Order: sequence, then C-alpha cells, then structure tokens
Amino acid sequence: MEKNNRILNFSVKDITTLADFSLLDGFIISGGNRRIPDLFLEYPHSVEGLAVSICTEGHKKVKIGLREQEITPGTLIVLIPDLIIEPLEKSKDISLKTIFFFYDFISELQLPSQFNIIEKIMASPCIRLSDKDYATLLRYYAFIEEQYVRYIPDFKPTVIRNLLFALLGEILSLYSIRETKFLSTGHAEKLVNLFIEVLLKNYKSEHTVSFYADKLCVTPKYLTTVIKQNTGKSMSTWINNALIAHSKRELKTTDNSILLISEELDFSSSSQFCRYFKKHTGFTPKQYRDSEDNL
Repeated sequence: MEKNNRILNFSVKDITTLADFSLLDGFIISGGNRRIPDLFLEYPHSVEGLAVSICTEGHKKVKIGLREQEITPGTLIVLIPDLIIEPLEKSKDISLKTIFFFYDFISELQLPSQFNIIEKIMASPCIRLSDKDYATLLRYYAFIEEQYVRYIPDFKPTVIRNLLFALLGEILSLYSIRETKFLSTGHAEKLVNLFIEVLLKNYKSEHTVSFYADKLCVTPKYLTTVIKQNTGKSMSTWINNALIAHSKRELKTTDNSILLISEELDFSSSSQFCRYFKKHTGFTPKQYRDSEDNL
C-alpha cells in the first residue's frame, strides 16, 4: 500500500495487515472492525481486488470512477479493481459492512458465462436496495461473517467460497433486474449509460467523439447533444476526465515512467502528454507526482 503523497492503493493483504487479523488468504470481511471502513472514507484510493459493501448507517458522498455517488443506508456498493474512489463528504456515524476478495479466491468455482460482475457494475457501482433485498444481503453477510470466524479445519476456504458465490449470485440477479428495467427507460438515458460503459472500456486508446458515436450507432452531433443535455458535461469533458483520472492514478500509485504512461494512453509522445496534463490540471506530470497533496 502506498502512503504519504500517493493515492492509496489497497490490496487484500494491505487491508488484512491494517485490520490486524487474517483468517483466510485472499478474503477479508469487516466484521464490525471500524478500522477497515475508515481506510476508505478519508483518502482517494483504489482496491486491488473486488469489494462488496452495504451501508447500514449514516451517509457518504463519493466519486467512483467518473460519477458522483450518494451512499445512504440500504445502498449496495460494488467496487472493481483499479477504479479510483474519491471520498467527498461523510457523516460521523457512517457504517459499512464490507467484504474484500481477490477474484482468484473464487476462480476455482465454475461460474456461468453470464457471471461477469465486472461488466455488470461498470455503469452502476452503487445500487439503492429495496427493504427486502437489503435484509436478504445482510443475512448473507451475517452468515458469511459467522462462518469466517468459526473453527472449520480444512473446510473454511470451501465454505466461504461457496457462500460468497451465493452472495454474488444474489447481487448479479439485482443487476439483471436493473437491466430489464433499463430496457424500458428513455432512449437518452440508455444512451448516456451505454456511452459511459463504452468510455470506461476504451478511453485509454480512443479519444475522439467519432469513435464513441460509431460504437453506439449514432451521429457524433446527436451523441454530443444527448450527453451534454443529460449530464451537463460535454463529450470532450467526459473523455478528458477519464484520461486525467487514470493519469493521476498512475502517477500517484505506480513508479511507471511518464513515457510509459503516455504510451499506455496512446499519446504520440511524452511531451504531448505533458502539455495535455498541464493544460487540464495546471501541473506537469512530475510536479503532480512529487506533490504532497492529491491536487
């Protein structure tokens, strides 16, 4: 885990160390340990792994990827690797029940092909749960927590994997229901969500409006108008925000050279990338990397 002047980049191992307990490799559950939620409420960070969290008290405003999210009791949060999570504001009584795990932890299970949780949550990392779904997921969490601390020689990994698989199945079904509802929503709303999904998959190499318009089978002018009217941001702003967010993460959480970062983001040269970064942040990449604050 990187500290000081870097965006924090947590792995399951880091969380285990900071929480002062470890009962299972590749998996950890908060279990009422307030040190774990606190790690994610104070600083910009990313997670090397997957996280499933349920808010039970308080409220929090956070930016996940490119969108601001409001988290209140009954909110489900699903985080995928490498997304930058930026806390914006929170109440003192915020409480989250959270599970962290590496995907490898459940890779031995034969997941059906549609079980692609990464694809499902890209557009909606936060879901407002119904009272029934909220109660159901809390029961799963409580049972997983019970088995996590229980003494089960030799069988604990198998038990936890299968319980986690069942929990993820419940979560996947919630996303499937949302997709069904999504089909009946307005065309503009669908287009905005599809654009963001395509953007998150392609922003590293595709920086033009025409690419996204072609992918979504609409004209650049039409897509530009719909995105601006429904999000308040221009297409170029969305693309620039994605590129700058990724650049900041690389500069603060890795030792990759500026040349390597510029190549990863498909800039023609490191000097072009430096000019671009300074134009949008006011700092050169080196100044930003060396700064003590996450400017």
